[in-house]
Amino acid sequence: MPDTVRPVVWAILVAVLSACGGSSGIDPLPEDSSEPGWHEGRLSHDGLERVFRFYVPESLPDSAPVVVLLHGGTQSMDAIFRPRAGGTNEWPILAEEEKFVLLVPNGTNAETGSPTGDDQVWNDCRTPSSDEVTQSTADDVGFVMKLADWAASRFQTDSGRLYVTGASNGGQMAYRMAIERPNRIAAIAAFIANLPVESECPRPTTPIPVFMANGTADPITPFDGGATEGRGAYFSAPATRDVWASSNNVDTTRRTVTELPDHDPDDGSVVICEDDSAGDGSEAVRFCRVERGGHSMPSREHELRRFVERFLGPQNHDLEGARLAWDFLRRQRR
Repeated sequence: MPDTVRPVVWAILVAVLSACGGSSGIDPLPEDSSEPGWHEGRLSHDGLERVFRFYVPESLPDSAPVVVLLHGGTQSMDAIFRPRAGGTNEWPILAEEEKFVLLVPNGTNAETGSPTGDDQVWNDCRTPSSDEVTQSTADDVGFVMKLADWAASRFQTDSGRLYVTGASNGGQMAYRMAIERPNRIAAIAAFIANLPVESECPRPTTPIPVFMANGTADPITPFDGGATEGRGAYFSAPATRDVWASSNNVDTTRRTVTELPDHDPDDGSVVICEDDSAGDGSEAVRFCRVERGGHSMPSREHELRRFVERFLGPQNHDLEGARLAWDFLRRQRR
């Protein structure tokens, strides 16, 4: 697709998705409710009344983990849980099974700066000059950390098991969190996200466990890197992995490669994971290549609408991406 056409196509896709229902349809409980389930809250930070959702499982234990889930650009804390929204719908199911608190903050609007709404973005590491689509100057790092502190105070969560995950703009925001707050976060999981060539952030220097999953047929965040109209230039997915492998001091000569079971041969896609294991003075890196996968999380139970795949590329249906990420995250501790 020519670069000059991409912004128009993306705008049409966002409009279509919004028309299908930007809200999840879930009526959340108030913040001060003690009932298990979905809640919605507000938190003042940096002059803004930021909003967020959170999920509390039944029988939450003391010192439970916390997972912060960051929505993609031009999405919201509600939109990622609508029917047919894809693999993010697996996270509350996991929170119930694994007994962790799931925090889902809302970004700000790129044009107005509003902290509420369904067309929200994150202030990731891309420079304003390179990023025309998801420009933001909000202190999202500070907001997310303040939200984590709020959860720790309310639920007495385990400060050594704070995890951050996200897809696309949310995955790139997870990278920023790992670069700027590596001493607070136990590990991150980023889907369909690469590090930007023009970056406001320094290269990472403090080891932190990193999980990555990228589709080789991603039209929005190119697997092989390069410029995307309105979003600046990205490093390739392998080059992004190499940045984290270098920062984490792993021995790449001992890298292992595993092709995961092809449970749905009809999707034309397979997942191959490369692991750089942690050793003395290092932290693990797991890089999963979704062969012929597009700009979406793999999922067996939460399939995208077919017309969405026409714009984002094919979705892999062999596994749940959220479960693959959680299997990595849960083994990490700060």
